[in-house]
Amino acid sequence: MEDKLIIREIKNKKELEKVFIIRKEVFVRGQNVPEEMEIDGEDDKAIHIIVLLKNKPIGCARIRITDNKAKLERISVLAEYRGKGYGKDLVKFLVKFCLDKKVREIYMHAQYYLKNFYSDFGFIERGEIFDEAGIKHIEMVYK
Repeated sequence: MEDKLIIREIKNKKELEKVFIIRKEVFVRGQNVPEEMEIDGEDDKAIHIIVLLKNKPIGCARIRITDNKAKLERISVLAEYRGKGYGKDLVKFLVKFCLDKKVREIYMHAQYYLKNFYSDFGFIERGEIFDEAGIKHIEMVYK
């Protein structure tokens, strides 16, 4: 059991700190997102998801539910674990988690270069390309 992938809601503050470490590595160091944009004051209102491989945190995401709509955010996997299917497992988990909550809509601001990745899960583009933290994004909604 210890060597398999586990994706679940965080259990405590210590795990939240691990989530922040992953996000800083992926977004602040990896993509030059300003730290004040990454840690945006919305974390207290979010559901945090952690990805564990052999009990090591390797990925994360957060979900904010407002007006019965779920916004998927901060979806990330550490660089050395990419390309192994863990990101796909994470997105599948996020969609199922939100569907189980019976939200009216699931959407995200996807980095534009990942739009085809997300479309494989049933997300479609909505609206125009926009800039967020100096990175091209597109809103995508689950259909």
